[in-house]
Amino acid sequence: KKKARGCIYTAYTSPYQLIPAHTSPYQTIPVHTSPSHRARGLRTNQTHSTAHFHMISTRPTAGWATQTAALEIRGRTVIHVRVETGTCPFAGQPRGQAARKAGRRVQRLVMAARSSPSPVSAAYPSLLADLNVVLSENVSSEGPVMRTTAPVKRNEVLLSVPESVWLTKEAVLAQDAGGAVYAGVKDMDPWIVLALSLMRGDSAAARLLMSGDVQALQSPILWSADEVAMLDGTQIADSVASYRQFYAQTYQSLVETGAIDAGEFPGGEGAFTAAACLVRGCSHEPVNGKQGGNVPLSLVPGIERVGHARGEAVNVSLDVQSGLFGGQKALAVKALRDIEAGQDVCFDFAPGMTEGHVLLNHGTIDTDAPGTFAITLVLSEEDKFFDDKIDILELNGLEAANEFILQRGAPPPETMLAVLRLINMEAADAFLLESIFRNEVWGHVNLPISEENERAVYESMVSGCCAVLDAYPTKIDDDLAIVNGLTPAGARERMGAALHLGEKEVLEGTLRFFEERMTQLKDFEYYGERRLKRLGLLDRDGKPTSWDDFMGDSIM
Repeated sequence: KKKARGCIYTAYTSPYQLIPAHTSPYQTIPVHTSPSHRARGLRTNQTHSTAHFHMISTRPTAGWATQTAALEIRGRTVIHVRVETGTCPFAGQPRGQAARKAGRRVQRLVMAARSSPSPVSAAYPSLLADLNVVLSENVSSEGPVMRTTAPVKRNEVLLSVPESVWLTKEAVLAQDAGGAVYAGVKDMDPWIVLALSLMRGDSAAARLLMSGDVQALQSPILWSADEVAMLDGTQIADSVASYRQFYAQTYQSLVETGAIDAGEFPGGEGAFTAAACLVRGCSHEPVNGKQGGNVPLSLVPGIERVGHARGEAVNVSLDVQSGLFGGQKALAVKALRDIEAGQDVCFDFAPGMTEGHVLLNHGTIDTDAPGTFAITLVLSEEDKFFDDKIDILELNGLEAANEFILQRGAPPPETMLAVLRLINMEAADAFLLESIFRNEVWGHVNLPISEENERAVYESMVSGCCAVLDAYPTKIDDDLAIVNGLTPAGARERMGAALHLGEKEVLEGTLRFFEERMTQLKDFEYYGERRLKRLGLLDRDGKPTSWDDFMGDSIM
């Protein structure tokens, strides 16, 4: 009856945010439709610096119309606004019912917006060209991940980025005339300087990195509380809060100690966290500063649009190429093999690490890769044989705490089994810890030691797997429904479900492995039997040898 009343519904249609909105991409935000409230609603959402948002008004007007506008936030971040106005089909309905229907329409618009490239993506090739970045004509960069548009030959360079446009600590400080902005941080870690440079956007490379669809800004560190809750039970759930706290404390320290003038760096703590995530997520070997100092930590424009994959899906490598006759270096994305048209351009972001690690640090996940789970085995200092055991571990390049990666479809690493046997070595088996066996014991623990020791290993792993599986808040069927598209979900929810699913599949496979081994305990050959065979007291079948066999095969 009150036709003047209605709602504007605002929904975020892109997860690539400069400052975390702490709002689900599919959450609708009601705002009254009076002109003053409408304006205030716009201002509120501008501070989030989201890439897109939609508004729908349920207030009756002259007819349906669609407008598209572009707003510039702080002179840098472009926000595209679609405003639908007109006679709303459900304007005369009760406000709650109209709100729900408007919200569903917002979600449909959200999905439509996600299916088409953003204006920034469309302009991306020309932005790269302005930086003298060479992009192959066989590759399209209109999307979060580059894709081949024509067949590519092995060793073909798909992207070449000259060193002159790499964003490094040295380059940032060199541009700061007189040290007016960065003097207080010139001796700090490179990642801090790079994050601050991204906040200011004081170079073409920084502005490019912060303006587009960057995978690193999908890191769970920037997710809303509701979205982070979707990761409950996974191995990275606790790390999200730890990283947020670390970045917040780092920024607060920079401001409180006077290392930076907060007014020089728009966005405050939220922007610093997002920029830090981008630095972490876009740092890849060989330009992540971890190769003996030959190449410093560098953010390389264009690399942020190379995707992540595992195994056979990896089709490119990153190589630093030296210029001819002393010319400048360039980072090249080079094809490892022939690539068909229509394939994502991908390399492995974190070899030897879990998909959870990739999601946390790089904002993406390979949903087709076998699931992974990291397990850390710790030798307790309370172990009465600690000194002997730690000595054995250190002699073999290990420590008191060792991490191993379990993978779906693969047995546990042999080194992990050896460490488990050593940790569980007690009582009658402890004689192997004596110093006279120090050079041999590692070879012994790579094979079953005794039935009691092997049973202790298996029981500890079975109980551990069961405990972790019971702690997950969702079931595998729920995760499968989301991953396979049977349950409607956003991109972040799908990544969370894929992570849950991968970890659970690994744990269930590991559980089955050790349960099956439990049934074979009587069939294994243990240290005592192996020793007697070596002395000739048992034959190959484990049966006692005769005196003649002993004299012939052993001592004589």
